[in-house]
Amino acid sequence: MSKVENRVEVREQALSQTENSEMGQREVWNQKNPAIEALVVRDLKHYPLVPRKYRNTKAAFFKLGGDIRLQPHLSEMPPLGRSVNHRHTTEAVIYIVKGVGHSIISWDDSEPERIDWKEGDMFSFPLWMWHQHFNDSETETARYLAVQDTFSIKALGLHQIERHPIQ
Repeated sequence: MSKVENRVEVREQALSQTENSEMGQREVWNQKNPAIEALVVRDLKHYPLVPRKYRNTKAAFFKLGGDIRLQPHLSEMPPLGRSVNHRHTTEAVIYIVKGVGHSIISWDDSEPERIDWKEGDMFSFPLWMWHQHFNDSETETARYLAVQDTFSIKALGLHQIERHPIQ
């Protein structure tokens, strides 16, 4: 099989300089931990992950089959751990690989809403909505697979991840 060449040009991300952007931290982490290129990733429950301290998680990012639109990543929270409260310009579908917990979602002008989840559940929320994930177990880690349209949004120059000013 011949190699498919990626011809998508990544533009400067115009939204990356907002006050609460975490794009700088993410890019430093991504340079040290580049996306794993593969056709198949097996055993997501036990796949080795790298600490991502700026997010309070461990993670691995993937580039599957030469994808140019979607980027999945696997994240893990320790017992009673939580991610940072954040939002992004990418759409995301979350599949719970392992564990039990909940996520809090909200708009700037709305009351927070709680989504309870457990292994095997899948959910999503609108882009640019604040969200934070919590592991409710005192003894077990929780893992989720997030599939986002990161590559498409980066190609348009619109990628942004913003941390909520109140953690």
